[in-house]
Amino acid sequence: MPAKKRKLAAIDMGSNSFHLLMAEVSMTGFFPKPRILSQHKQKVRLADGLNYNDSIDDAAISRGIDCLTLFAEELKRFQPFAVKTVATAALRKASNQKELLARFESTLGFPIEVITGEREAEFIYAGVCSASQCRDKVLVIDIGGASTEVVAGNGTQANVLNSLDMGCVVFQNRFFKGGEITPDNVELAIQAATKLITPYTDDYQQHGWLRVLGASGTFRALTEIAAAEKQPGLTQNWLSELIQRCIRQGQVERLNFAGLRDDRRAVLVGGITILLAVLKVLSVDDFEVTTGALREGLLAQLANEITA
Repeated sequence: MPAKKRKLAAIDMGSNSFHLLMAEVSMTGFFPKPRILSQHKQKVRLADGLNYNDSIDDAAISRGIDCLTLFAEELKRFQPFAVKTVATAALRKASNQKELLARFESTLGFPIEVITGEREAEFIYAGVCSASQCRDKVLVIDIGGASTEVVAGNGTQANVLNSLDMGCVVFQNRFFKGGEITPDNVELAIQAATKLITPYTDDYQQHGWLRVLGASGTFRALTEIAAAEKQPGLTQNWLSELIQRCIRQGQVERLNFAGLRDDRRAVLVGGITILLAVLKVLSVDDFEVTTGALREGLLAQLANEITA
């Protein structure tokens, strides 16, 4: 008799992009691993809509509703047994959060949970472990649109979790708003990120790690640039050189590295200045990229819940 399977869906309403993963999981066996059937991603840049009083503007709300309308149609076709939807830093910060949630939930047709930074870090670590073999001590870095999560763990256990108030979209708007890339605004961005990560240095160093894994868009962009340039590995030195090349190109719209996609150009410098600061403060020389992230962590938790 074939094993019974159930369909699951996980939605990550990130500050830069919204992601929908649809999967199925067998109802037999231990530690069920969802099998992803389809995934959908759309740039929403919710954090781009945060104004001076932390209210998300109408343009960003409209982008969010357009995306969730498409997701609702996909879910109607898919007919999942369970759906888990979370929102992250942009909605955590939004002064008009209550109004936004009502509109977004009405559009999607499912409840949306605004998770804490620590909970986001837990999901990210679980997602990374679901995609990579985390058997020993690892350090996971995820640079989102409005926050950056840094997690030190051992195997599947996350031990040191912090969510920092810095992200590629927020930093791009704060330090590179006019599109100009100069030594001064790059240095200001690195200093700001350094100030945020430095208080946690001892906790991470005491835990230690054997591998450093990067999750989400900034890291994928770096992987694609490195592959196009035949760069043998991702290192702090190479990242520093890349930032200097950005400065020499001078304008965001002029960034034309081989492998750099158009949809990443607008937030690249914001993301890599954050990353360089984290690597320097934690004395990380080289790092890898993983395909797992928050949405895979959501799926893993949902699978555990329905098969428990």
